[in-house]
Amino acid sequence: MKLDQMPQWALPPADPEFIGPLLPEPHPNCQATKALAMLIRGTDRLATAAQAELVFSDETCSRDPGCLWHGVTILLRTGELESADAHVWRLERDRAGFADHVALMRAEHAKHSGDLVGSRTALARLADTASPSCLRDLAVPLYIEALVAVNEADLADQVLRRHDFGLLARKWPAMRPLLLGVRGWLHLITDRADEAYRDLRECSQLPVRDVAATYSVARRKGLLALTAAAAGKPDIAVTAAAHEYEFATAWRSHAQMAWGLYVLETIEDSDLPSARFRDAIDLLEFARSPVGIATVCYEQGRRLVASGQHLEGKTQLLRAGKAARFIGDATLTGKIEELLRELETPVQRTALTAQELKIAELAQDGYSNKQIATRLVLTVRTIEFHLSNVYRKLGIRGRRALAGEVLPHRRT
Repeated sequence: MKLDQMPQWALPPADPEFIGPLLPEPHPNCQATKALAMLIRGTDRLATAAQAELVFSDETCSRDPGCLWHGVTILLRTGELESADAHVWRLERDRAGFADHVALMRAEHAKHSGDLVGSRTALARLADTASPSCLRDLAVPLYIEALVAVNEADLADQVLRRHDFGLLARKWPAMRPLLLGVRGWLHLITDRADEAYRDLRECSQLPVRDVAATYSVARRKGLLALTAAAAGKPDIAVTAAAHEYEFATAWRSHAQMAWGLYVLETIEDSDLPSARFRDAIDLLEFARSPVGIATVCYEQGRRLVASGQHLEGKTQLLRAGKAARFIGDATLTGKIEELLRELETPVQRTALTAQELKIAELAQDGYSNKQIATRLVLTVRTIEFHLSNVYRKLGIRGRRALAGEVLPHRRT
């Protein structure tokens, strides 16, 4: 009987620290082990990157695929994409003996640099054919993670159903935080808030070591905040978001700080343009993160449009659309194109009545509904009714947008 056909109760015990050849072989003064410990502490990004560089010059580490895997992925987490690329390129040229290990490193580099199309293609192949088998087991959650990053929820669900995450967690316990983080993120984008919260709560409570550099695990507190907010647990959301931002400011990676700002803003459930989003976009430009730019520019652009700032909103939506097309996010691209079409479609305006125009002018002057009602000797309900008609006729969404409208002159 094959291992994956055995009943759950019959599975052999697994070493909780073992993920096959991706782990460094125990050896004295292992540079990869030191870099991993520094990454987990999360307090000195530059020193962690410098330590990871030592992996490639160390005589023992440079021959160990596990050490090399950690060296590359830790460099990716520190934002050293060019250095990681150079090391992977040399391994592709020189290390034919473990080609699938190097292919997995290349797929993760592609994911961090925004080439989600290339990453998904490589990970799909590795999840089916990589050798040894532990590489296939690791490629599965990394493939789902890449699909979720571009909102390919249906395909990610199909891949999840084909693979037993429970079995993978029992085979490789050290991979459990990654499995929970990826599955929780998938639940989040498919509006399964309670399932997402359960997975990400457990993920956030587990110690991490060998999967600490992976995308979902690195952002697990922020993902927990978003899922807690979606599940109606605002106190937990606020606490988790604060923890994520504290870590981001200590780590001082542009991409991580932008993520922390995005989470803080998103859990507030506001619909107003955001200074946090503005700062996050600047950081993401430094980080060269098209995935982040697509998401945050879309949210900021949508809010700007809703508040009547159409020109500024269009600028952000065009930036978001360019990034979304680059990463292959068809779902987000469709949303952006729909908003842009609405902006380009001329609004068929119906003329305001004299009463509506008078009320609109008073609202523009800053009078509240109650003050307008008193001034015109009408009920507040009547004022609300007339303002609703004003918004509908002008093709706007509320008082903030009304403030920027040029109203026709009233006839005297």
